Amino acid sequence: MQNLKEILYMRNKLLENSPLIHSITNPISINQCANVIIALGAKPIMAEHPLEVSNITKKSDALAINLGNITDARIKSIEISSKTAYENNIPFIIDLVGVGISDLRLNLSKNIINNYKPNVIKGNMSEIKSFLNLKSNPKGVDVGEKDKINLNNLDNSVKIAKNLSNKTNSIVLITGKYDIISNSDKTYIVKNGSEKLSNITGSGCMLTNIVSCFLSVSKNIESVLLSTLIINIAAELSQNAKGPGSFLVEFLDNIYNISNEDILKYSNFLIYKE
Repeated sequence: MQNLKEILYMRNKLLENSPLIHSITNPISINQCANVIIALGAKPIMAEHPLEVSNITKKSDALAINLGNITDARIKSIEISSKTAYENNIPFIIDLVGVGISDLRLNLSKNIINNYKPNVIKGNMSEIKSFLNLKSNPKGVDVGEKDKINLNNLDNSVKIAKNLSNKTNSIVLITGKYDIISNSDKTYIVKNGSEKLSNITGSGCMLTNIVSCFLSVSKNIESVLLSTLIINIAAELSQNAKGPGSFLVEFLDNIYNISNEDILKYSNFLIYKE
């Protein structure tokens, strides 16, 4: 990933392929998710009717699933699309939004992950802990103060990520001040980011969809690392915005305009050594 050729390969391949991304997400962030997919050079389709999602997932290059603002129809669609992706070897990510405060979402996520093996499992630390039946302190769909990743609990946070990855054979992405990306072989810690991301709706949902775009190119852990770097560096480049409205506009522009040189220049990550 520190090699420019690898970065160029994944980004150029995405632009070359213009992949179709099937995103089943919540209406709160659906517009931002579609726009970020377009900004990266991919094509979004936001279908969620249970009678059409199997057909659409089959024709897509990757699938993004978000459990936010769940409905009966979306539950059926998530189950159908996950099964379709699994049976057709289509890469997908599941975002565990709100599983810490909703048994409905928690049970749905366990069903999807146990039966259909997503390539990437994403969540904040409260959500990841809840999924693993560990004591957690969520604050709505946000991470609770006691669960936040910091330098003092980083080692234990990595162990939690590794534990989930080993149990599911999925790449695990835990978001926070320090983002943890882990599989059975390696773990990356990303230090980039901006607190202003918490001032807009759907930044986590946008990351989920960025990951799905790069999963269409490569299923390896570096595709998740690249996705995380892009969104966090774009946020840093938007730091001087006067408020959340202008930040969102600059943020989307910077995702569209970010160069490989920007990524190499501003990347702040490390490979975790146990």
